[in-house]
Amino acid sequence: MTKESQANSSSIDRVLTILEEISNHSDGISLAELVKNTEIPKTTAFRVLETLKERQYVSLDHLTERYNLDLKSLELGIKGLMNVNLVEVSIPYLKTLSSSTFETCFLGVYNSGHVVYLYKSEGTLSIQTSAKLGARLPAYCTGIGKALLAFQPLEEIDAVLDKPLTKYTEKTVIDRMKLYEVLADIRLKGFSLDDEENEEGLTCVARPIFNYTGNIIGAISVAGPTHRMVSKIDRVNEELAHVCLLISRRLGYIEPTNTK
Repeated sequence: MTKESQANSSSIDRVLTILEEISNHSDGISLAELVKNTEIPKTTAFRVLETLKERQYVSLDHLTERYNLDLKSLELGIKGLMNVNLVEVSIPYLKTLSSSTFETCFLGVYNSGHVVYLYKSEGTLSIQTSAKLGARLPAYCTGIGKALLAFQPLEEIDAVLDKPLTKYTEKTVIDRMKLYEVLADIRLKGFSLDDEENEEGLTCVARPIFNYTGNIIGAISVAGPTHRMVSKIDRVNEELAHVCLLISRRLGYIEPTNTK
């Protein structure tokens, strides 16, 4: 490790140490107490705290001169908790789904116009795909990505579709108005299809997962070679719908009541 990388690692360690120490004190902590407990030099601790304040990760009560975690830290914690719960809850269902369909199942979440793959359960039948764990692929041309994008606010959809779109295969849809229609249809029907739009020879069906607020929190897809998926896409979609509803319910989702 170079001296520069060691310095960066040390700086990151101090930031995390300070955040963790603040989180241990529900009534806040003073600079003096923080320095004493962490053994970080006072000038360094103060400088880090000022930066964290500017970025809204910590706040300072000027009456008590005590630091507390601020909104950004709480937001990160909540998002992390939500994702952990999503993965933990989904794993057994994905394993069952991949076993019954014989195909590979993916769990993903939305991130700035992309889908990030959090978990994969491989079926007994082989598959070749660029969708690896941790991979970040465009939402507009992947089945799971379109299922996620369709339920985003219109402003977010506009922002994604306003950017130049790459045509990955002959079937990739890059026409902006056509994509609006596709996303509206997904929102209406509740599922999306990827007909070789991201990778040639690969077809998948995907559905959203909702949480207790009724908002989309993730999506699941079942993917396989087109020649295998074509004949069983309807059955797979039915099984996927059941699985996504069960996971959503586990996360506190309540289906809307149809009223006449």
